[in-house]
Amino acid sequence: MTEDKKTIGLTAENRSVMERIMDKGFFRDQKDAAMFAMAYAIRQGLQPGNAEGTNTIWNVGSLDPDGEIRILIGNLFPETAMPYRVVESFVNAGLLQIGFRMDKEAGIEITDLLGEAAPLSEK
Repeated sequence: MTEDKKTIGLTAENRSVMERIMDKGFFRDQKDAAMFAMAYAIRQGLQPGNAEGTNTIWNVGSLDPDGEIRILIGNLFPETAMPYRVVESFVNAGLLQIGFRMDKEAGIEITDLLGEAAPLSEK
């Protein structure tokens, strides 16, 4: 049986996106940017999956010291038995989407993503 993650990681491609995001100076640390990426993925209606080829960055105890993120994921996706696998998947999916947007839309800023509406399928 697969266990839930004890560490959260990023793919090599998403590490590069994270560096680009951090260079913009909007987030205090990578953990904050990761939580933004997770929220962005959820807001865009992406579904939880598996993040393959990740390298460890955060221990779940440092990323979620009070367990609030685990509880949030459990409430949003009650069918999941492994919330930290879902967190890792959403962080990576969100970074992938943000990186894509940064590549395709010259001059896009993180603040441009904050007020975006959810995809039309949710309206």
